[in-house]
Amino acid sequence: MKMCIVAIILLLSAAATATPQQAPQQMRPYSGIGILLLAVEKGGNNGPQEPLYLYEEPAVLRIGALDRGTAPPYEWIFSRNVSRLPLIVTARKGDWLRVAYDDAGRLGWLDPRQRGIFQPWDTLLKGKSCRWLSGLRKQHYQIFRQPGKMPLTPPASPKLSFKVVKLDGDWALVMPDQSTLGWLRWRDEDGRLLISVDMDNGSQKR
Repeated sequence: MKMCIVAIILLLSAAATATPQQAPQQMRPYSGIGILLLAVEKGGNNGPQEPLYLYEEPAVLRIGALDRGTAPPYEWIFSRNVSRLPLIVTARKGDWLRVAYDDAGRLGWLDPRQRGIFQPWDTLLKGKSCRWLSGLRKQHYQIFRQPGKMPLTPPASPKLSFKVVKLDGDWALVMPDQSTLGWLRWRDEDGRLLISVDMDNGSQKR
């Protein structure tokens, strides 16, 4: 009898070990001040473009060149963006932008010149169709009559899409349908993004 029990336990342990584990949830990035949309073209009539160099400070202490192959994989946040590479911008000094240039969140300054378009969040998100990211706390799937006050409905489905009307700090005024207008958080208390953006809707306009 004991041998049977031991055998059953071993079989169950083996089955549990063989079960595929779910992929770890991706870390939501910090929002920063906006997005740099870089053209993905690698060259033109005159050959390959000059690299975009990264610096510790604007034009001081070069630390390397931007590598599009190791840039943060933001496809799950900026959907349908096929013609430009999105980089989150954390600070700006004149034409210089400080960006998160790899998946580890390391920061460097670059001057995109004519090869990129910087858009602050209020410009980028206005009029865009967005969705909540998956795996958030229940409280974030909520739309309010006023920022943080008077919930319109119980927490909504993470799959709900909504159009952004405007931003006010950490809050966005949105339209989930033609007859509903309310507020939700687009970034959390730590400044990390809570929503994904459909970049196929006029996002490349200056």
